[in-house]
Amino acid sequence: MGFSGLILRGEVYNVDLGEPVGHEPAHFRPTIVLSSDVINNGPGALVVVVPVGSKSYGLRSHVELDRTPGGLDRVSYARCDQLRVVSTQRLVDRRGMVSKDQMQQIARAIRFVLDL
Repeated sequence: MGFSGLILRGEVYNVDLGEPVGHEPAHFRPTIVLSSDVINNGPGALVVVVPVGSKSYGLRSHVELDRTPGGLDRVSYARCDQLRVVSTQRLVDRRGMVSKDQMQQIARAIRFVLDL
């Protein structure tokens, strides 16, 4: 398993997040790459991702995503309060890329979550 190729900020990948503990996002699901391209393709082979879910909870930390161009099957939500650092080996396949506007919304939500 693992994606081989250039990994870019804003791309949507299917990722195997494994078994959940508590309320963690888990199993096989789409995620959005948040980390910079330099980190994504560096020797550490790690990426920071935002898990994506299909259920709306109306939280300020969740950003609504259109189906395209991210390659999602339905309207979904970037769960910016559930950031994860994962090995690039967990990236199964590329689905698409979120828009620049959606990445800006995600960045605002992360600043809120992390109080930056």
